[in-house]
Amino acid sequence: MILDMEAVPVSDRPTTTLAGARRRVGLPAAALAALLLAAAPAPAAVMSVYERMAQADLVVRARTIDGTLRLAECRVLEVLKGQTDLRSLYVAFRGDNMTRSRWKDRIVFEDGAESVLMLEPVVDSEGDPKALDRFRLVGGYLGKVDLPREGAEAYIQAFRRLGEILALEDIHQIWEAHKGLILEHNPYLVETGFAEILKFRLGDAAMVPSLLEHLDSRHDRFREASLMVLSQVFERAHRRDEPVGNEDHVVARLLTAAMEDPVAEVRVAAVRALQAYGRADVVPALRQMAEDDPSQDVRYQATVSVYRLSREHGSLAP
Repeated sequence: MILDMEAVPVSDRPTTTLAGARRRVGLPAAALAALLLAAAPAPAAVMSVYERMAQADLVVRARTIDGTLRLAECRVLEVLKGQTDLRSLYVAFRGDNMTRSRWKDRIVFEDGAESVLMLEPVVDSEGDPKALDRFRLVGGYLGKVDLPREGAEAYIQAFRRLGEILALEDIHQIWEAHKGLILEHNPYLVETGFAEILKFRLGDAAMVPSLLEHLDSRHDRFREASLMVLSQVFERAHRRDEPVGNEDHVVARLLTAAMEDPVAEVRVAAVRALQAYGRADVVPALRQMAEDDPSQDVRYQATVSVYRLSREHGSLAP
């Protein structure tokens, strides 16, 4: 299994066309769009590598000595979370393969290959460890991350940094560490940072310049995630009546992303951020996007945003 730090949710999409639903229900287009948005199902949550590490008692980088045995024998190369003096350990994995669902990957220990293992002790019926060197994978196949033979150092550095964060005891220090991850150059750390910031709504006005810089990222998921965090920042600023600073620059960057980004999901996130920002002068641009954008998702979100901003500012058009 390849390291996958993603876990950044994809925006929900309408399951019917606005025009078709409008004809059947007989509602104004903008009102119907708002109704459809409220009823759209939430995306399913995906557990990230960071979350799996948090659940494990022990996380190690290991090399497989013999994967043909009933218990895979592994040499401990580095402890990434937890404590152990073991130089080698044994992983019970065949039971997970026997009970796995068809869509789940089969667990394989290839002799000589290196992996990051997220482990918990194998226990008996009374909950006591069967042996000090016997473990099972947390989450079955998700508890084993195979390292590539080339370029593994970036993965290992990410695991080391995440292990350091998990070792912190003060929750405020942990949250600050999460926020700092989006400033890293390692993409696996950046992705984890965005996931945790979105989950715990950690964004604040001080992060706006860094978030705007991510709009130039070559990674689609970082541009989308930064816009999602910006939406959270703007919503909180409105509730607390706090300024976000350099307003015209912020709006200009959001409009550029909404109109020019090549990825529809990013443009949707930009439109939502403009709505969260709440300025009435962006309504004409949103109206244009609601008519002209090639993506139905963007047109749909722009229509909803026009309706809500117009209602908020008391200028709802027929």
